[in-house]
Amino acid sequence: MTHAKGLVPSLILAVWLAFSGWNPAAAETTTLKLATYDPKTAVTVSAIPQFIKLVAEKSKGKLKVDWIGGPEVTPGNKQPAAVQKGVLDMSVAWAYVLHVKAFQAVHLSLLTPAEERKSGLYDFLVAEFAKNGFRYLGRTSTATPYVLVSTKKAEKPEDMNGLGFRTSGIYEPIIERAGGRKVRVASPEVYSALQRGLIDVRPAPMATVVDGKLYEVLKYWVGPGFFKAQNTVLAMNLKKFNSLPADLRKVLVDAMAETEKGLVELKTKEFDAAWQVAKKNGMVRVDWPKDVTESFFNDVMQKSWERVQKNLGKELIDKMRPMMRP
Repeated sequence: MTHAKGLVPSLILAVWLAFSGWNPAAAETTTLKLATYDPKTAVTVSAIPQFIKLVAEKSKGKLKVDWIGGPEVTPGNKQPAAVQKGVLDMSVAWAYVLHVKAFQAVHLSLLTPAEERKSGLYDFLVAEFAKNGFRYLGRTSTATPYVLVSTKKAEKPEDMNGLGFRTSGIYEPIIERAGGRKVRVASPEVYSALQRGLIDVRPAPMATVVDGKLYEVLKYWVGPGFFKAQNTVLAMNLKKFNSLPADLRKVLVDAMAETEKGLVELKTKEFDAAWQVAKKNGMVRVDWPKDVTESFFNDVMQKSWERVQKNLGKELIDKMRPMMRP
């Protein structure tokens, strides 16, 4: 009789749990909110699904990354601040340059992500990001150079003298070396600015050219590519990261390292595919002589290093630069 009475509360609890939808496994899952500076459909964030998958697999369901959206959730330039405040747990963005001083130079790296881990740059960035409340996890793009796409054929650098370039901070050394005019144009207005002749040259990754159908107005790819390391990375709120058990922190770090290993192949294929689309739509590659290309590239890189050194100081640049080249 006593045994039967003891079963009643247990049965009632079991029935209640079944109808409430409570799941013991789900209750043990930690979910992290992720946003990206570009929409989910953009090729620029194409590595993120792999990272999310690896986190789920490596944690055996204990950790989940919920990709809640792109700039429609929080504008890309404000996402790092949202991560800092804990509104977002993590973000893929370029705007960490607004918060982490040393990050202003990372687009100048000549190494792959795997090489950066060996050179010490990865650990250096982890420490620099931590000073500002972030846990740096790793790169989300590489092997995707900014190329010079133009409305006018330029068979040598001098042919770009006086042309209007769509400008932003990292483009300025390119424009100065080419003798172009700096013209500020918001991204949504680039197409119409090209149509109206307000600008003639748009430095951009090839995927951006294709996504915006800029090949309809930009007919030439001229000169070398620059900044193939890119400056978009995944970082997390440091307090949130440190609050996780050690095994789950390791899952995030390992999942990002594995994602980085496939980046060069993934992004190279995407660049080549985008170029094929642009070429089919009438864009032409204008190659410069090898010595001219190398000279132009080296001049732009030197001007770029001089520019970041003005902002960061010689001591910091002297520390970073050896970790960013072969």
